[in-house]
Amino acid sequence: MIYITFERGSPRVSHTTARALALRTAVQQRQLSAKMATMQHKIFCVREFIKTESATAVQRAFRLRFNIQPPTRKRICRWNNQFEQIGCLCKDKSSGRPRVSEEKVRRIQDSFKRSPRKSTRRASRELGIPQPTDWRVLRHRLLLKPYRLQLVQTL
Repeated sequence: MIYITFERGSPRVSHTTARALALRTAVQQRQLSAKMATMQHKIFCVREFIKTESATAVQRAFRLRFNIQPPTRKRICRWNNQFEQIGCLCKDKSSGRPRVSEEKVRRIQDSFKRSPRKSTRRASRELGIPQPTDWRVLRHRLLLKPYRLQLVQTL
């Protein structure tokens, strides 16, 4: 809770307000540093690091130049190492989720063509494929809607 009291026309901030403001600015600074750096920021950091060979000096220069929270020392060193090893500051393609091979898709399709009433659990055990993978291939790659028929009472 923030308490502001007025005495003689000027607002006085209590200790809880000062703590809240300090926490808010700390959170805002973390959010600023958590944003993705632009290529311009990376190039500036690498050039400054080559000149000064000090990550702290790079942080100071970065703060003066861009007037935002500088990247961490670890990140600056990582960019420099990447530039020295690869010669590029480009982001590598992330691996993401591994794709299901066409051979596995064909095996799943053949399995359900032979016996369409088979459950996805039984098919996954027979094929040695995880059940969620089996389900995802049926739904998204083969555009089938696997479901289980249920017997219900007549009314």
